[in-house]
Amino acid sequence: MSSAPFDISLIVARLQTIDPQPFTLIGTVVEYSKITDLTGFSTPSAYVLMGPEQGEPGSGRAQVASMVFGVAIAVRNYSGDGAIALAHESHPLIGQVRDQLIGFLPSKMHTTPVQWLRGDVLDYDAGTLVWMDIFQTKRVIGGMRCQK
Repeated sequence: MSSAPFDISLIVARLQTIDPQPFTLIGTVVEYSKITDLTGFSTPSAYVLMGPEQGEPGSGRAQVASMVFGVAIAVRNYSGDGAIALAHESHPLIGQVRDQLIGFLPSKMHTTPVQWLRGDVLDYDAGTLVWMDIFQTKRVIGGMRCQK
């Protein structure tokens, strides 16, 4: 049993199984951190970002930990329809990500499947929108370790 932080590559791998694949890129904070403005996004793209982790009080060596992560989705549409065009681009992708992740059990150590918490616009301009959905899951950390 590992007490290491949640492995977001499990979420990246899950999103990579969407077929047909709608994203030109599925990245992590590494790729996301290189974006300096809205024109820097490859679109449509998704970025899995680690959020806070929190332990739940318990007894014994093992503990239940709650972890939050986000999926940022970037879309672009330069037609004259503005917000309507961006909604047309983003809504199906947001739905696909939610459908792929809600109820997903990332590993046998997880006690609660992935649950959706909320979604919101991170940033936008006339042609680009970045949306973030926030998800949560719980898993067991700690456990048996060798003692001297």
